[in-house]
Amino acid sequence: MKSKIRIMLLVVASALVGLGLGIWIGVGRRETEPASPRDRPTIQQVQALASLITQRVEVSDLEETAVTGRTGGIRAALLIKGDFLLGTDLSEARFEAVDPAAHRAVLVLPQPRVTSPRLDQNRTRMFAITENGLWLISPDDGKTTTIVINRAYRDGQNLIADAAGDPHLVAGSKAQAELVLATFFRAIGWEITVRWTN
Repeated sequence: MKSKIRIMLLVVASALVGLGLGIWIGVGRRETEPASPRDRPTIQQVQALASLITQRVEVSDLEETAVTGRTGGIRAALLIKGDFLLGTDLSEARFEAVDPAAHRAVLVLPQPRVTSPRLDQNRTRMFAITENGLWLISPDDGKTTTIVINRAYRDGQNLIADAAGDPHLVAGSKAQAELVLATFFRAIGWEITVRWTN
């Protein structure tokens, strides 16, 4: 039985705002060009950022994996520690409803996605391996133990990736992306509204 997943959100808003504006200034404009509110935003300015990582989420859980047979089985208990990144792929961004007179536009973005789910090998601990039934008295050649340990680590990696389905995480990632992009375009005098695709 799995314990509750404990998730700590580490929001990196200020760093992303600085990074986004820094990349935009470096890639989207030459330093000698003055910023003008009349400039129309381009999709290339958004796509130059490639991916907007809005959250790094740490995951901690207890995972139990079992290999069973007719006469018994073996179980491994693993204390899982890991993390993943949640962000938006800006290569799929597009504009709609651009109003040059009012300096407003709607930016359409794909839903935030998980990237880099990672089982932290240094902090993850195998804390119990138990046998039951006749497996208690039969000699183990090490193969079954290796199988259950490998499965436990694989299940731990999958659990970290699956933790991103939490709707609160997705909502937080969207809010952070909207904040960063609004700041990004406000620098050239445009108001951007983000619309998320289904």
